[in-house]
Amino acid sequence: MRILWGILLGGLIAGALDIVYAFIVYGPMSYGLTPQEVLQSVAAGWLGREASRAGGLDSAMLGIASHLLIATLMAAVYVVAAQRFRALTDKAILWGFIYGLVLYVAMNYVVAPLSAAGGDGHFATSLGEISSRLRESFSDIRPHWDPRYPWLIPATIFTHTLLVGVPIALIAKRFAPQSA
Repeated sequence: MRILWGILLGGLIAGALDIVYAFIVYGPMSYGLTPQEVLQSVAAGWLGREASRAGGLDSAMLGIASHLLIATLMAAVYVVAAQRFRALTDKAILWGFIYGLVLYVAMNYVVAPLSAAGGDGHFATSLGEISSRLRESFSDIRPHWDPRYPWLIPATIFTHTLLVGVPIALIAKRFAPQSA
């Protein structure tokens, strides 16, 4: 039961911190998106960008549900791994930071490019397309770079490490089995 609570709390806290960050950074600090538009951009991973924008509040609700599910899955991976590898809780801040870096790479260079939010508006459907999208994603950082907001990449790394990875690791530590 402790593991389940750790997973749920880790996912909720990391998801909440990350989405509040997104509302602020992609809202008034850069592109001027509304919270609904930010959530629709998450739903675009399922629906494609155009369909998500057209989906109104329904696609925004899909976006928040997806966001919290993804954060909970991220927490589940760490919390379960921490049950087996004590170093993950003994040095929770260090390993949480490293986990956040892994999450940054996974989300920005694997999950997003393979999703329907990618250029073609659909999921990668063949090994060839998966290979092509991943090759393109890892070949150049510039597609993720906006010269108007050069701080966005460091800020996104910040959120994945200090607002997602570290809180998940600290919660995993809090809910780890007590040593006798």
